[in-house]
Amino acid sequence: MTTVRPVRLSLRAARHLAIGAQGLAATLPAGRLDARHLRRAMDQMGLLQIDAVNALARSHLLVLRARLGGTHDGVLRLLERAAYTRRPDQRSLTEYWSHEASFVQVSDWPLYRWHMRRGEQGEMWSGFARFGREEPRRITEALAWLDGNGPASSAELDAALGWGPGVRGPWGTRSNAKMALAWLFWCGQVGVTERVGFTRRYDVIERVLPDDVLAREVDEPDAHRALLSQAAICLGMGTADDLIDYHRLPKRVARTRIRELVEEETLLEATVEGWDEPAYVPAGLKRGRKQSRSVLLSPFDPLVWFRPRAERLFGFHYRIEIYTPKAKRQYGYFVLPFLHDDALVARLDVRFDRDRGVLEVPASWAEPGAWPSGGEPETSALEALATELRSLSAWCGGEGVSVSSRGDLADRLGRALGGADC
Repeated sequence: MTTVRPVRLSLRAARHLAIGAQGLAATLPAGRLDARHLRRAMDQMGLLQIDAVNALARSHLLVLRARLGGTHDGVLRLLERAAYTRRPDQRSLTEYWSHEASFVQVSDWPLYRWHMRRGEQGEMWSGFARFGREEPRRITEALAWLDGNGPASSAELDAALGWGPGVRGPWGTRSNAKMALAWLFWCGQVGVTERVGFTRRYDVIERVLPDDVLAREVDEPDAHRALLSQAAICLGMGTADDLIDYHRLPKRVARTRIRELVEEETLLEATVEGWDEPAYVPAGLKRGRKQSRSVLLSPFDPLVWFRPRAERLFGFHYRIEIYTPKAKRQYGYFVLPFLHDDALVARLDVRFDRDRGVLEVPASWAEPGAWPSGGEPETSALEALATELRSLSAWCGGEGVSVSSRGDLADRLGRALGGADC
């Protein structure tokens, strides 16, 4: 048996691989966006985490913007057509639990059957599992009603079945229909057929996904290997923890699957400068030559969503402060990392004032040790950030940028924009 020597990577090379794999070094599409552009972005990411925070725009739309450009409404329409078209055989995306609640490619849905089967056995969030044990009749009734009547939201289903207020939990009261639908969704028996605003409407899975996808069976070990391989391709390189976190796989068994992928040379072991543990790269991965684009990233972008990896890879310590009381926030409510020249060089608290049509920057901070200090590099970074803020404002449908004085980058950024309100 041939011994494969470990790949050796400098930290900068590791960053370059990670950024390129995520499509953040490629040129933005020119002209009108279409399904091919979305499909390419999803191939690069594998999945798209859904988040409801809307201080600027929904997080998943910001993630797509970083790879597609376009306009907010144009990207939203593209995503909705892919995930919620009325014909199941024309859907390319669907919702399911992956990294978290996510859009996944329809072709990948069978890779989560292991997750669905474990859910049926009670391996799911404790509140859902308890509801499944205590209220099996409601779950059966909910599924039967959808089968006979078609799509419904949880509120519509509660009203149709005459159910009471629901179950009290740490996130408030969840209605009986919401709990029943969550259980059925986790177990793959219903899917999301459309959203009205941000409200899901569910239907039986046979009317959400095409027959050939539903008929495909993948056993658990094969599914884990496929998801780990996909994670390696989408990450470009990563430690075992990085690969496992991408699809939130069970840690102990996933490490065994990683060893199997190394043995069959689907993954190659790598050493990364300054890292204490080995990394893995997909066999045949080509190293691109392009530098990263200069772009603000969602906190839930796959490049940065696993905080330990962001710190190892970029020296970027990040804590989302949405749920932190305002007086205790260090950086701000909705803080976006700024990617520039293959590094995360700044972080900005950003929101969009829809009444004024202005992108607001309440705080802006240079990243210690990463922000260029003086001369042409700093000028270039400031100009790139100013251009990106103007572009983001236009993408949201706005006409200007307003920079407040908080943060060590605020004054310089305000000057680069030509004033505090530009």
